[in-house]
Amino acid sequence: MLVLTGENALHARGAHAADATSPSGVDVVALANLVRAQARQIHDLQARLAAVETRTRHGEEPGRHAVSHPASYRPGTTAGSPAAPARLVDAASRPGPRTVPTGAQQGRTAPPAVMTAAATPDGWVQPRIGNDGTSIHMVYPLQAAPPGSLGAVSAMPSGSSPVLGVESSIPYSGRTTKVGGLILKWGKGLPEITTPDDQYSFKMRGRILADYGGAFGSRYQDQNVSRTILRAVRLGVEGRAKQLSWVFEGDYSDNDVTVVSAYATWSDRMAGHLVEYTLGNKFNERGFDGSTGSAESVFLDRDIVANAILPVKGWYGLGGAFKIFGKSWHVAAQITGDDVNSANADQNLRDDLTYELRTHWIPWRNKDGLIHLGAWGFYEDVKPGAKFSQRIRILARTDDAFSARINTIPLANSAAGGLELFGIWKTSWILGEYGVRHMQFRRSFGDVSFGDHTGTVQAASVQAGLFLTGETPNYFAHTGQWAAPRVLDPVTDGGWGAWEVALRGDWLDAWSVPGGSRSSSVTAGINWYLVNYMRMMLNYTHAHVNNKSGPYPGATGGNIVGMRMGITF
Repeated sequence: MLVLTGENALHARGAHAADATSPSGVDVVALANLVRAQARQIHDLQARLAAVETRTRHGEEPGRHAVSHPASYRPGTTAGSPAAPARLVDAASRPGPRTVPTGAQQGRTAPPAVMTAAATPDGWVQPRIGNDGTSIHMVYPLQAAPPGSLGAVSAMPSGSSPVLGVESSIPYSGRTTKVGGLILKWGKGLPEITTPDDQYSFKMRGRILADYGGAFGSRYQDQNVSRTILRAVRLGVEGRAKQLSWVFEGDYSDNDVTVVSAYATWSDRMAGHLVEYTLGNKFNERGFDGSTGSAESVFLDRDIVANAILPVKGWYGLGGAFKIFGKSWHVAAQITGDDVNSANADQNLRDDLTYELRTHWIPWRNKDGLIHLGAWGFYEDVKPGAKFSQRIRILARTDDAFSARINTIPLANSAAGGLELFGIWKTSWILGEYGVRHMQFRRSFGDVSFGDHTGTVQAASVQAGLFLTGETPNYFAHTGQWAAPRVLDPVTDGGWGAWEVALRGDWLDAWSVPGGSRSSSVTAGINWYLVNYMRMMLNYTHAHVNNKSGPYPGATGGNIVGMRMGITF
């Protein structure tokens, strides 16, 4: 008896079916061809499984661990090998199937992998592991990117809008899904909705920064406090429609609702350079640390230069801004009034008008390091008032009482400027800043005469840090400031996260100002980044302050241990 198996049987059935007439009108030939194709697929799958079993029996060790992503994953994705840098393999020499552990599902069979490469706009060639086009695998730990490249950060700075061609060029390492022709990116837990051509996007944004501080050692007992605060609780939205991007964000900390970011940005090209035009209430550029958002600063609070050399209007201002960008530089100019939350509208008062300018330049960089030079300044015309006061926190925001205080006659105007020097070498970084502010006080207010008084405030800060786990310092070269880091081995994928240690010294001299102050402090910090968008922080600060006036006059010292849980989405 002759027995037909596999495709021979299918061919025989197909030949017989060609002469038969189906009573239901079904095309039997087409059905037989379909069954034959399925049989081939089953045969191929069996061959792949057999190859995997053979390789496993021969003791082949799979890679560290990998996470599978859909084919819609952005091509500018970093990847690496835990043992050695990834080797680029030509597609013609594609290896056979192998078992690749994927997150929680260790030991799943993965399709044949091929090593390819993609380049970001700043020239960094990023290896990645993919397969036949159905998925892409992230192999952890990732490779560290060169300093200043887009691969060194995981997101735009929190004070920036999603500018076309910049935000979309940052390598994306989260999961994506497709729904109704739209792409949903799940990198921070909430979806960012984008079109396949990346011309339109929309997402929710926000941050939660929960702080604890325990202060001790001051001769004033009111300054020795232990308390918790919500440094920031923000929720907002941002979107982009080609060249137009916008941001609206509110803050809900201190049981009060305030508008922080509410602006629109139009991006364009001018003489071959990217330019941005912004209108609205926006975080202002002023120094390296002063231009960095609270979610990205290395320590619990920014340095003394950012906190002391501050215009009367504060950190935000309602007005217009212009920025122009080169390959290794940018210039930002702003004209703003007071913050949108100012009480001026209720009291029918004019704004404090502030003119600001900042620029940065990277004169040298290579695959291991870079040097950043920066300069900034502002001039402000201050509205009339009965007095001028400024409180500069020295320990942390959990201890408002321990501050350098300036309590004096009303301010007429001030002019300020500063310099920045920043450098990266492999996983370490160092930053030095200096700022000075010349203050001209009013001769009179109402019927009260004060005479002619001026004063100068100077501040300097030096800080340095090191990533112990191999990450590149999270420097955003586009605007010369800190951004969110790219964690090479996230906790969510079985790694240790990123660990950073840092040290900072701050110095302030406002003694020439009537009712001025002096202070100095040293801060040590440890940061643990569990993932790109979440970190735990521990700081210790020892400080001295000497106030001419105010509720705590004279010299005193103090210490604080501070902690933070921060998540930015």
